[in-house]
Amino acid sequence: MAHKILCVTDLDGTFVKNSVDVNSVDWQAYQKLTRYSDFAIATGRSVKEINYITQRNQLHLSYAIGFNGAMIAENGNILFSQKLASADVQALLDYLKKEKLVFDALDGEERIGNFDHEDNRRLWNMPILCLENPYDLVRQRQIYKFNIRPEAAKTSVYVKELKEHFPHLEVYQSGSTRIEVTAKDVSKGSGLQLLKKHYQLVVAFGDSGNDISMFEKSDISYCMAHAPATVQAAATYIVDSFADAVKHLEGLLSL
Repeated sequence: MAHKILCVTDLDGTFVKNSVDVNSVDWQAYQKLTRYSDFAIATGRSVKEINYITQRNQLHLSYAIGFNGAMIAENGNILFSQKLASADVQALLDYLKKEKLVFDALDGEERIGNFDHEDNRRLWNMPILCLENPYDLVRQRQIYKFNIRPEAAKTSVYVKELKEHFPHLEVYQSGSTRIEVTAKDVSKGSGLQLLKKHYQLVVAFGDSGNDISMFEKSDISYCMAHAPATVQAAATYIVDSFADAVKHLEGLLSL
């Protein structure tokens, strides 16, 4: 550990705003930030995808928090992992099949489901298996997270219903048409809790419902202005971009 400050950022919509690549202004802000802070990523994506975007953009990471906290890595070494229990995978699959919902399940190497991504640039070296009947294959894998993709008008209804049906799991709305499910007590916040004891100051950056737990565990939090009002309300500051957040942070720290 080189610094007493840890900055932890979400990827899609925050540090990788277009879900394809880090823009030049935000990358320059990252360069400034790493002069005085350790840098970590916390995302619903896998550690494999974190490694891809890290290498593609020549980033130096102290920690990678993947699957909303279900896997934490330091320099390639796994510090923590928590997959979904087989019985929970089965129960979720039964529910998804009954409701005829579009989904993909993540095992760290592939995304398996009946969802076919419309933009391959956003897959980040993560193969996606779109099958007419994916249920048997998913049952055979060790799954860390489900992405469930209802119609926008029904998302909030399914969030409520999933929480009622599966109170022993974590359910997050992470977009207008995306719900994420992980094991109980797994969140970006739980991942950050494991790491924050090493630092005097923890700063978080995000834009989605799965970032709220991370905001709650940080000393300072920045939410992107395009985020839902409920997410903005959980943050210390609202900004337009990652670069704007870093500029504001440097003002607070008198750098």
